[in-house]
Amino acid sequence: MPDIPTADQLSRQAENRFPPPPLNDSTAARFPSPPVSQPPPPPKEEVLIGTIGRLSNKAVDTPAPAAQAAADKKKEKRTVYLPPSFMEARLLTGFDASTAGDGKNNPEPLLLRIQAPAVLPNEVKANLRGCFVIAEAVGRLNKERADVRLVSLSCIGPKGEAVIDTTIKGFVTDSDNKVGLAGRVVSKMGAATARAVIAGIFGGAGNALQATATTQTSSPLGTTAIVETNQIAKSAAGGGLAEGAKTLHELYLDLAKQTTPVVEVGATKKVTVVISEGKELEIKEIENQAL
Repeated sequence: MPDIPTADQLSRQAENRFPPPPLNDSTAARFPSPPVSQPPPPPKEEVLIGTIGRLSNKAVDTPAPAAQAAADKKKEKRTVYLPPSFMEARLLTGFDASTAGDGKNNPEPLLLRIQAPAVLPNEVKANLRGCFVIAEAVGRLNKERADVRLVSLSCIGPKGEAVIDTTIKGFVTDSDNKVGLAGRVVSKMGAATARAVIAGIFGGAGNALQATATTQTSSPLGTTAIVETNQIAKSAAGGGLAEGAKTLHELYLDLAKQTTPVVEVGATKKVTVVISEGKELEIKEIENQAL
């Protein structure tokens, strides 16, 4: 019987009879091998020096024109005009205003608190309630009043986001609608004046005692004062009393000049603040700050 070939023998015979065509350069170019995918490289770790992550870059840090315009607009000053007006206020600090010439050069400071909205022309009102006003007072002895001149106005927004602090011009009227604040004239110079008078009396007594112990003689050369030997002690006592009294007299006279009359005004007085000159109030914005 003939031998029957197996499946492996048949496949070897087919391979020997039909070998695969050889691969040349053109065939490799027409049919390239598929690319082999490589894993991506690991990300480069950022090196930090201290707390600095990157340096300043103008291309990145320079804001866009729109953002720059918004920032410039935000930096612009916000103002509101306050025309001549009046408002009710309360005096928070009492004072003693001097009526002497030196007191005019050193006025007394005082603090006022606005109690109601300011009344502007044409029945317009501005909400300045709660604002503080700093003023200065000088006493007037002829009127028995204290003239008050405004110095500055200070306001803060409800949430503390804006502040107004500017100088103003104006005056204050009392409840009788007269300029200045009525007060009580207080003079403490009486005691010093009385002591000065007493010192003058003792000085005169000392001079008289010294004169009684001195004998005056006239000659063609002039008048000569002679103190007898038994009158030396009397003359010395009189001269010492006169000189001491003179020193005390000058001291009490200086005290009397310093204790000039003052106009005493108590606190919690209801007054009216009058703005005599319009003012442009600058509104200062506060960012990221808690009052």
